[in-house]
Formats: sequence, C-alpha cells, structure tokens
Amino acid sequence: MTSPILRLLGALAGLGSAILCWFLGSTLAPPLRQGRLLSLDGSRYALLAFLVVPALILAVVALFWVPPRVSGGGPLPEGRRWRLALVLLFLAAFVVGLVR
Repeated sequence: MTSPILRLLGALAGLGSAILCWFLGSTLAPPLRQGRLLSLDGSRYALLAFLVVPALILAVVALFWVPPRVSGGGPLPEGRRWRLALVLLFLAAFVVGLVR
C-alpha cells in the first residue's frame, strides 16, 4: 500500500502540476489569439520549456503516488479513477489558462 505521506506528497505534486498547466495555458493564450505562436522570440520558447518540463515531471509523480496500490502489485481499480481525475484536472487547468 502506498504510504499516506507519499500520497500527500503526490497530491502536492498534482497541485503544483495543475498550477503549472494553468500558467502554461495563460502564457500560450496571447500568441495563439494573435496567430504568432511559431514566431516567438527565444526567451518565450525557453519559458514554455521551463513550464512544460516541471509540469510533466510533477504530473508523473502525482499519477504514481496519489492512487492507492497494493504492496508488490499493481494499482487498484480505484486507482484508475484517481488517475483519470488527475488527468482531467491537468487538462481543465490548461484550458482555463487558455480561456482566461
């Protein structure tokens, strides 16, 4: 079974990833609206990479640590629902950042 401390740290990683996804969406929104996403300067691409890489790392940590697992085995069926909920949370945060 995943320890409660690891699950709490995974939830914190999930929250951090959702915040980074929101910020990524809000950073991508103006260039997308103006139709100049591919003509950004180098610093904007560096900012996007700086947001994407940690967001993905934190998302992977959250997807492995938040759902309950059996010791020495795979995830429980309940874990699939948790992972789906986390992925939907990340997508929703990204879309809210784009729309806002």
